[in-house]
Amino acid sequence: MTFAISVALAVAGCSGDGGENTAGSGRELFMQPVAAQGPDPFTDSTAKTAASPPPVTRSPQPSPTGSATPQGTRSLSGGTPGLYGGTRSAGSCDVDRQVRFLTADQAKARAFAQVSGIDQAAIPGYLRGLTPVVLRADTRVTNHGFRGGSATGFQSVLQAGTAVLVDDRGLPRVRCACGNPLKPPVAFKSTPRHNGRPWSGYQPARVVVVTPAPQPIVTIVIVNIVDNTWIERKVGDEHGHKDRVTKPPVPPTPPPTDPDDSLDPDESLDPDESVDPDESVDPDKSKDEEDTPGPTESDRDSDRSQDPGHDQPDEDVTPEDPGTTPSDCPSLSPGTGTPEEQSSPLPPGCEPQVEPDDPYLSENPLSDSDPGTFDS
Repeated sequence: MTFAISVALAVAGCSGDGGENTAGSGRELFMQPVAAQGPDPFTDSTAKTAASPPPVTRSPQPSPTGSATPQGTRSLSGGTPGLYGGTRSAGSCDVDRQVRFLTADQAKARAFAQVSGIDQAAIPGYLRGLTPVVLRADTRVTNHGFRGGSATGFQSVLQAGTAVLVDDRGLPRVRCACGNPLKPPVAFKSTPRHNGRPWSGYQPARVVVVTPAPQPIVTIVIVNIVDNTWIERKVGDEHGHKDRVTKPPVPPTPPPTDPDDSLDPDESLDPDESVDPDESVDPDKSKDEEDTPGPTESDRDSDRSQDPGHDQPDEDVTPEDPGTTPSDCPSLSPGTGTPEEQSSPLPPGCEPQVEPDDPYLSENPLSDSDPGTFDS
C-alpha cells in the first residue's frame, strides 16, 4: 500500500474498544485497510495474498438502485451478483488453517462461538460451510477483537479487496486478515469519528451495508479479479475447485411504457448509464418505422405536384412486407449510425444486449463508481 497507517489505526487494527454488548454505543468508526491486522486479533492472518485484486482504472457505472441507509451507506442483499470477487479455483482464505488457529485456543474458540451464535464444538463445520471471497466495495460491519479473554465489538469499515468468509445469506462472517468474527453493522446515534486514516478513494457515501439474502443461496456469482469475467462459486467451496465461468447477469428489464406518453429524454435516461443507442428509441417513431417504410424524396416531390385539397390515398403505393423493413429494431436516429450498425440489423423482437467493458453489479450498488476499483 502506498499510504501510511496512522498510530490510531495501528491501535485499532483488528481490535475493539468495548464489550460485545456495546458494539454500537461508541462514536468511533475504525478504518481497516485490506491487510492491516493490528493488535488483539483472534488469530494470525489466513488471507491468501494472491487473492487480493490489483489496482484497476475507475470507470463510470449505472446509477445505484439499492436502498440508502440514514448514515449515507447503501444497503445491498448478500445475494447480489458481483457484490464479491475472487480468483477462479482459488479461495481467498485458508479455511483449514483458520480452523486450526481457533480450535487451538479454548478461550478464543469460546469467544468466537459466542459472537457467531454457535456451539464451540461446531466451529470446524461452521467455518467450512462459509465461502471465501473478497469485498468489491468498502463495507460496514460490526467487527470483534479478542481482549482479556472475551470478544470486544466495534464498528468498522473494511476496505474493498479485503478477504472474508461469507455465509449462505451472503453476509460477511469472518475477516481473514485477523480471524475476527463479523456481524451486521449497528447504526450510530450521531455522526461518528473516524479512527484511523481513510485510504485513497474512500468516500462514505459509497460504503456498502450487506443485508441477508431473502432465501439461502447455494451459489454466489462473483467477479474474477484477474480478468473481470464472471464466476459461479458454490457456497462452502473453500478452494474454489467447483468454480465455473458463467454469463454476465442480465440487467433488469425496464417496465413497458405507453406509446402515447411523451417522454423527456432527460427523464428517461440517466446520463451516467452505458446504454446501447438501440435502446433509446422514441415509442411513436419506432412504431411508425416498423409498420410502414418512410417516404422517399421522390414521394415528397410527387405530393407537392398534386392538388393541395386532394386527400385520396395513393392507390399505386403498395406497402412493403413488414418483415422486410430496413430495420426491425430501428436505432435512435436512422441513417446516422455507424456502417456496422446499419449493415447488421437485429432480428424481429430482438432486445439489444448491453455488455459493459467491466463487470458491474447487477443491482448497481456503488453509486457511479466501479465497484472493482481499489485505489490503495
